[in-house]
Amino acid sequence: MGYPIFFAGCHAGRSRLCVGIILSSLLLCACAREELRVKASQYRFKLDGENYRLRSITSEGESKFYNELIGAEFMAVDFDQDRILDCILLGEASLEEAQAIYEYGLNELSKENKLQLRMPTAKRYQHESNDLRLEIISFQRTNGQPFNEFKITGARQMVTPLLNVFVDRNADGTLDEVLKGAMALEKAQAQYAEMIEAGLQRQALIRTNGMILVKEP
Repeated sequence: MGYPIFFAGCHAGRSRLCVGIILSSLLLCACAREELRVKASQYRFKLDGENYRLRSITSEGESKFYNELIGAEFMAVDFDQDRILDCILLGEASLEEAQAIYEYGLNELSKENKLQLRMPTAKRYQHESNDLRLEIISFQRTNGQPFNEFKITGARQMVTPLLNVFVDRNADGTLDEVLKGAMALEKAQAQYAEMIEAGLQRQALIRTNGMILVKEP
């Protein structure tokens, strides 16, 4: 499993372009009306003639962090900086389309050695079965109800494991969309249901208000 990524910090004045230069310190009002001092680093790139921006947002003390992909007609967010976009905040782009753009931008940054790793903080439940590594990740939106991501990777593929990612928008046990990979939604749903049942029995997952979420550690 890869670790979350963010843009590397650099000092202004170096000859090469440093995408991780701290562009500004801002006071942003969160949806919960709590003011957080944050740092934002930005990287601009082009794909198929279209302009895009990647922004890495880190709060003071690094208590909160996420990445944004911004296009001319949409904005998407990666809540835990794990290379997987979690939702479209603005616009009409599909997550699958935005994910492909996001990966291109991150790969461009990686080629220039301008990414850093961050240990994950989201609530996760992992299980291995039949040479597959299964993972449920629960996210809490600041202005909405929680949702889950379900990831399936090859447990024995150490270099570039095949990755399939799905989203359960309502955290109700039903997968709604394929974010990445070629596995059919119906096949993933069967594995998701089995993992939920096992997680509930092991008390790694909980049912609350009609939702199934990873239990707080």
